[in-house]
Amino acid sequence: MFLLIDIGNTRTKWMLRDNYGVHQHNSFLTEDIDQDHFEFDVAIKKILISNVAGFEKEAILKIKLKKFSCPVEFIKAHKKLNHLINNYQDATKLGTDRWLSALSVSHEIKKTAVIVSVGTAVTIDYVSFDEKKSQHTFEGGVILPGLHLTKNALENNTADLKNSESVFQIPPINTGNAIQSGFILSVLGNIKSFFELASSKSRDMKIILSGGDAELIHQHMDEDLKKYVSIKKDLVLEGLFVFASH
Repeated sequence: MFLLIDIGNTRTKWMLRDNYGVHQHNSFLTEDIDQDHFEFDVAIKKILISNVAGFEKEAILKIKLKKFSCPVEFIKAHKKLNHLINNYQDATKLGTDRWLSALSVSHEIKKTAVIVSVGTAVTIDYVSFDEKKSQHTFEGGVILPGLHLTKNALENNTADLKNSESVFQIPPINTGNAIQSGFILSVLGNIKSFFELASSKSRDMKIILSGGDAELIHQHMDEDLKKYVSIKKDLVLEGLFVFASH
């Protein structure tokens, strides 16, 4: 049995699974990582962890996991693993969450993909696919502040822009809607740019949406893009399981 843990900036998700399927699956606020979230009666073969929340969270979790008396591995991006090549300038500097998401997609989908994670930060990555070699390559991507970071930045650094309940509106006629709509249009514009790049190289492709605000972005996408979309909530955890099984 593997314990797979995805430490995000806001939430930490975990999954207990083996080759037969998922046995348990849950999440908690990352700020509560010092509490006892892992209580299992089953034997754990290995614990694999993706962490983008900093060294302090990693150190706390290491202490909490000692009771399982099994190997604990904090995953880093590789230059090559299975059928995925990492084309980042410095392969080890690619965020573990982005690499594991690409690893999951490369394992499951034999197509070129645009991978979009909409959480505390928004990442939009392009993963090409060489059909002759059956090989994916992580080609790069962009990072944007997520919706809450965008709202908080504007609230904290401007005099009159306050965080309030808001909806998508074109054209927006109040400040809250202007912020919300600006964020959504920014993400959609970046997705479209990467979709056009990917589709210029490959006719057979997918857009993978993940993260807490995936549905928010999906509902505002053009219908011609929606037909390429799959929503997958646990890409990082699935990537950890691919890594565990390699």
